[in-house]
Amino acid sequence: MDKTSPILLALLANGPVRMDGVTLYRHGNGVRTCKSKRGPKKSRSEGEEQSSNQFTEVRKMWRVYRRTTGGLPVWKIWAKETHAAKSDSAFHSVNGGCIHPGEGVWAFPTFRFSMGTLEAPVITDVARDGWTVTLRWENDADRPKASASDQVYLGYFYNTQPRSPQMITCHNAHRGDGEVTMEIPAAGQPDGTPLHLYLFFGNENPDRFSPSEYAGI
Repeated sequence: MDKTSPILLALLANGPVRMDGVTLYRHGNGVRTCKSKRGPKKSRSEGEEQSSNQFTEVRKMWRVYRRTTGGLPVWKIWAKETHAAKSDSAFHSVNGGCIHPGEGVWAFPTFRFSMGTLEAPVITDVARDGWTVTLRWENDADRPKASASDQVYLGYFYNTQPRSPQMITCHNAHRGDGEVTMEIPAAGQPDGTPLHLYLFFGNENPDRFSPSEYAGI
């Protein structure tokens, strides 16, 4: 290497350059070299790349979920129950396997909109008329971890938007009713677009929730 080359000197005019584990820098009218403290950056393996992409996709899903649920503390409370470090860690541990990089949710039936210690709903029927959906469930309000006054929540995905969870708080519906009928916003979706629904309950505070139950229609 010609350490007095004008081209090389011009290249180093803005500061040292690191190449192949060696750092080149200007010294007076010449160029000096020294061994870099860090070696050449290693390329990530295919598995590491997939893991990184997976983590990024779940983080994106988590941010959208938080916005759509308006700060409902489902995963904050579940993190405490399971001794997870943070609410997003709890969400990732439950739903990470249901989400593909660049795609969003692919395993809708196993995705959990909610986790918790209240009794989970047992859906007995689901019906749809246009964008109006009706869900019915077993009335288990006489159990220790269930109350007739538990609030009904309905999470959902449009089949065309697997990266965009949505949620409705069914203010006038409670566990003891045994059913709920809600109008899902069309949101510019084609008529008949499949819906992925997630029914769950929360107590009056709300500081306790049930696991969500899935229904596709």
